[in-house]
Amino acid sequence: MKKRIILISSAAATAIVLTGLILFLVLFNATHEEEIIEAGDKYIAAKSGLNLRSEPGKTSKVITLMPFGSKVTIEKSDGSEIFLDGRYGRWVNVKHADKTGWVFSGFLCDFEPNTIKKPAADFYRDKYTDYERYPEHEGFKGIAKFKDNEIFIENIIDNYIVLVIPMPDESAIRRGHVTWRYDAKQKIFFETYNKNYPNITYLLYLDNDKYPDLVVQHGYDGATGIDILLGSKKGFKKIFDWWDKKSFYALVTCTDPPSELTLGSCGNMEFSCRKINPETNIDTMKHFRFNCDKKKIEKYAENIITESKGIITSIDWKNMTFVIKDNKDSKNALLKFPDTQKFFVEFYFKDLRKLKKGDEVSFSYETINDEKKVISINEWVKYAHFFPMLAPR
Repeated sequence: MKKRIILISSAAATAIVLTGLILFLVLFNATHEEEIIEAGDKYIAAKSGLNLRSEPGKTSKVITLMPFGSKVTIEKSDGSEIFLDGRYGRWVNVKHADKTGWVFSGFLCDFEPNTIKKPAADFYRDKYTDYERYPEHEGFKGIAKFKDNEIFIENIIDNYIVLVIPMPDESAIRRGHVTWRYDAKQKIFFETYNKNYPNITYLLYLDNDKYPDLVVQHGYDGATGIDILLGSKKGFKKIFDWWDKKSFYALVTCTDPPSELTLGSCGNMEFSCRKINPETNIDTMKHFRFNCDKKKIEKYAENIITESKGIITSIDWKNMTFVIKDNKDSKNALLKFPDTQKFFVEFYFKDLRKLKKGDEVSFSYETINDEKKVISINEWVKYAHFFPMLAPR
């Protein structure tokens, strides 16, 4: 077998060497840039504080709990970027006061959290001052006089901030959510989304990119509809609007507002709504979820609602879970309030606490995978299933 000898000119050889050198410099600069981005001062973005650990990993020993907003200095990082506890980041070694340890960078931000309160308060005071000049807003005199400390931080992910602010709504002043962002290069805060009337906004990752997304429950205390917005480099783009004709009449067509909102990435983001049909006297529950591949909301189930009576055999107040034995067929039915609705039930339906084991109740349920899922118990808690609320400050 003959060996083939390939000859190249000196110019070609030089070109190959230069190409290799350029590739090396690009890779070096990318790595070096990543180290620069990771290094320096950061702040704790977790409202409940963040554990400083002895080693990278959630099971390693906790050295101390660092309070929300406290400063840390990143020394180095370990491993590649991962998705953990709803955040993108990597394990980084940080110095906090006189201690050194490891934290997950997804719970850090580039700004001291409380520094957003004054610019946000100034922004809305100025906006509401102009708002009050119009006769139709006569009932909202004084809304522009709120103080800096009446701005609350609800959540922070990747320099995006959800704030709770005073908002005018019909004849009253209520509270609602707005979304802001911190630009680390320009060192400024700016508003990125505002529904302009009371709402509950959830900041999370819905799809597979690394831009945070928004799920917005709007209307008074989030009781009338849901909007879905996907984040991008250019900002947020709405992909679903509860009251948009195309969305509502082509897909939703429900009689009651959305309920049972479940938050999570891709197909784990779900909600339901009830359709009442007075002509047939047959009510149904429609179920929807976010399709990650198509980046859209789709209906995946619709079940008939059945009325019955039964005996309460178990109550778990901690998890807001009720087990009811159906009188018709003795088969258990389960009512479990989602996390997003537990405060609403506790605050607005205190009579729920009067229920006890052995009580007979009337209830409505749907059947999912041969299991009875309770939608409501009695008239006085009928709508508890449908209206998650924003806790008052």
